[in-house]
Amino acid sequence: MDSYPKISVVIPSYNQGVYIEETILSVIGQSYPNLEIIVMDGGSTDNTVEVLERYSKVLSSWHSRRDKGQADAINQGMRRSTGDILCWLNSDDLYLPGTLLDVGKRFQGTVDQCHLIYGAALTMDQSGERVRGGAVTGEPFDLDRLTYSDYVVQPSSFWTRKLWESTGELNIKYEYVLDWEWFIRASKVSKFEYIPRFYSVFRFHPLHKTSNGGETRRREIRDIVKEFSSKYWVELYEDVVRHYNLIIRTRRLLNRWKIPRADRLTRLLYSNIYSKKSKKPEDLQIVWGMIGS
Repeated sequence: MDSYPKISVVIPSYNQGVYIEETILSVIGQSYPNLEIIVMDGGSTDNTVEVLERYSKVLSSWHSRRDKGQADAINQGMRRSTGDILCWLNSDDLYLPGTLLDVGKRFQGTVDQCHLIYGAALTMDQSGERVRGGAVTGEPFDLDRLTYSDYVVQPSSFWTRKLWESTGELNIKYEYVLDWEWFIRASKVSKFEYIPRFYSVFRFHPLHKTSNGGETRRREIRDIVKEFSSKYWVELYEDVVRHYNLIIRTRRLLNRWKIPRADRLTRLLYSNIYSKKSKKPEDLQIVWGMIGS
């Protein structure tokens, strides 16, 4: 047991009683020999507390009280944590079997350094009448790209306590890009290591926060790009946001007409119209992928 570094998993939660039990079980089911599980619930009004009480014996720490949002909940959990390796898992996501054992082995001998590893994630889309699956494979680390594209898969990311302490806590003013902003700051302290392995399941559903971000999320994305990226990317993002309503109306019209692959066709139409704004056509695809709908 002593040969495995202690891993602290912080689970921020708010009204995710439908999913949180599966999340907790996915962590417990790792059978990792040196594990700390901390749940920070923001005062849920559903059955979350009932679930947490049921698993209280296997949770290292938990509470249910109002906080200042997800970033604040995670920061509180990190302050309570005692692990050598830190991470957080949202209360509707899951770890795949063997994840923490693999992570623990990779960090053996490096817990005293600033180090972060990240892998890929399977996706589970439960937002419609059918369950659909996919994957977010991630990409090898590129410091410049991270300033304009959030390609580091958060639930598949793990880092040393030293990196957390050297970078500082999450910025609580962000609701949707809190992980991206922290990753950018952390990347200035330590190079990230990409692991070509699936570590987690990223779930989409009607209550999923990112899916309901709307204008607030788009504004936060622009704020991050303005703060960390180049003028070229700032102007490209502003151009996409400026024409956002037109793009959405076009896509909805194509969907109404039952045109196959309406999303792809919309992006192609947009790329053709505004290609003079970008150095490469795929740059617009990156921006549109970040802005979303």
